[in-house]
Amino acid sequence: MTQRNSEKAVLKYCNDLFFKYTLAQEDEDSIFARNTIIERVTGIRVKESTVLNPNLDPKTLGKKKIILDVHVRDEKDRMFCIEMQTTFTPSEWKRFEFYGARILSNQLESGDEYERLQPVHQIIFIDRYPWNNRNLINHYQMRTEKGKVESKDALIKRSYIHLPVINDLVKEKGLERMDDFELLCLLFENNDKNAILKTKERLVRIFMKKYDELQKNDELWSTAMAIQMGEARYRNGLNDSYKEGLEKGLEQGIEKGREEGIKEGKETGERLILKQLIENIYHEDASIWLQTLTAGQITSIPENLHTCKTLDQLKRKIENK
Repeated sequence: MTQRNSEKAVLKYCNDLFFKYTLAQEDEDSIFARNTIIERVTGIRVKESTVLNPNLDPKTLGKKKIILDVHVRDEKDRMFCIEMQTTFTPSEWKRFEFYGARILSNQLESGDEYERLQPVHQIIFIDRYPWNNRNLINHYQMRTEKGKVESKDALIKRSYIHLPVINDLVKEKGLERMDDFELLCLLFENNDKNAILKTKERLVRIFMKKYDELQKNDELWSTAMAIQMGEARYRNGLNDSYKEGLEKGLEQGIEKGREEGIKEGKETGERLILKQLIENIYHEDASIWLQTLTAGQITSIPENLHTCKTLDQLKRKIENK
């Protein structure tokens, strides 16, 4: 097998360039795929859809960290933004909100009436477990502290598809009872088409067909591989940045310990910075758990932060050391 063929075998189905390639074209398959995803996630049945940003120019892709989202407008002028986001940092939450607001504001020009605004539905595939439940799909919009929606006609609605949850669903439901969207998520998460190769679900078959199609486009395929490798380096860079943050936190903790005369200043600093890192990544408070760990267990946490997708998984791994 040549190096070229070997590289082809490892392109992920959740690759964001491939994701956009599949959804952004105007052939019958692409239209069906994006309309079906919109319906499965939002419950909205779209009859006609147009992609507003279909360009995939290899000359501009890969030069910087570019967001390969798919902007769609339907026959009622409703807006949908579909995005595959597998390289995640806590700052992405802010970007998601900013993108939704920007898509909304771009609908109007100076002097236009607000009544012209149409809802924006963000559909975001994310390689993270939910922080407060184990749902495959979670929907968000403005609500009061008691959970009541701000408006039944909310203009920005955001839906997250938490891809790691699909493996839990397979265990609960079994492969044969999964619907087309769940099978697609399984393909995205595990990159294993053999498990569902015999499926007759059109949605899944389209992504498999488009994958084979993309392989024949040398320039786009190479660009997709380059983006994937860049994202891998980016994730490694994140690990480095967290380690740097930990070191700074340790220095602050040691200094605080000296100032207060605390003998365990270094250990206090470690636990403080780890508490913040865990909150940023998993959106859970781990302060009590951290107090129960030995110094050796504390030291082993940073290297496991980005291999464990949930706090429970991290706890099991650290406590078994």
